[in-house]
Amino acid sequence: MITALTLLIQVVLVLLIAPFVTGLVRWFKARLQGRQGASPLLVYYALLTTLKKEHVISASRSWMFRLVPFIVLGVAVFLALSLPLLFSDSGISQVDLFVLAGVLALSSVFLVFGGLDAATAFGGMGASREMTLAALIEPAVLTTFAAFATVAGSASVQDLFGQGMTAISHPALLLSFAALILITLAENARYPVDNPATHLELTMVHEAMILEYSGPYLAMLEYASSIKLTVFLLILGNLVWVKPDLAFDPTTVGLVGAGVVATVIVGSFALALMESSTAKMRFFRMQEYMSIAFFLALSGLILTLVV
Repeated sequence: MITALTLLIQVVLVLLIAPFVTGLVRWFKARLQGRQGASPLLVYYALLTTLKKEHVISASRSWMFRLVPFIVLGVAVFLALSLPLLFSDSGISQVDLFVLAGVLALSSVFLVFGGLDAATAFGGMGASREMTLAALIEPAVLTTFAAFATVAGSASVQDLFGQGMTAISHPALLLSFAALILITLAENARYPVDNPATHLELTMVHEAMILEYSGPYLAMLEYASSIKLTVFLLILGNLVWVKPDLAFDPTTVGLVGAGVVATVIVGSFALALMESSTAKMRFFRMQEYMSIAFFLALSGLILTLVV
């Protein structure tokens, strides 16, 4: 009963703060660029406004076009459910780490289906680029997860995060942690892989696939992106600070709250700082970026096996 309650609290918390995290990144980015920036809470209003608008869907669209937003949002909610983000033993028990990698890939595949079903030049271009990036990043994802599983002695997400394992307490994982940061940027379509704030033909990847969506479908896709970014930031934070065991005493709740707040603020600021100080890489240099992530992950895996 307590575990179910904790799971419910975790999911509700992630779903509530996800738009705020996206808004906070934009606010930090504006401040670092010398602009005042909109309130982080504006994202909630934007999502609600988009949700109220009507669908504009061509008659040539198939059922796949309508299914994609539900699958993508469902994958994002599953990530919030399956990972122990608040306590060491919260989340769905015994979720395999490599199944998690497959679920992440599933989201990209259905986004590609949506982009192709639109039958537009932008949709096809974005789908082609997304599949290229997915083929390059998947080896790094699997190798990174293999390093964490080796140290934990299990491929279960619960065993990995439930042992209080951090990149600091296990120095062999520092390279894998660095690879996970690069993977986070790629999976969330952030700099230098993609620019989430543009509709320019030369830079679009993720945005090109959702250009034809409007109304509630567009709101669902944008909300899913916010949830995914929040989950990845919390994962990185959990590899820096040790989560307490499941308990509802004031001290434990305070530690969990402080950890989540610190993770969100520091992660959002670091992401905004990086995006304000670097330029987006040319698409044809993406193999260099993904190669860095893969060889960091591979070096981390070899180090964990040796140590």
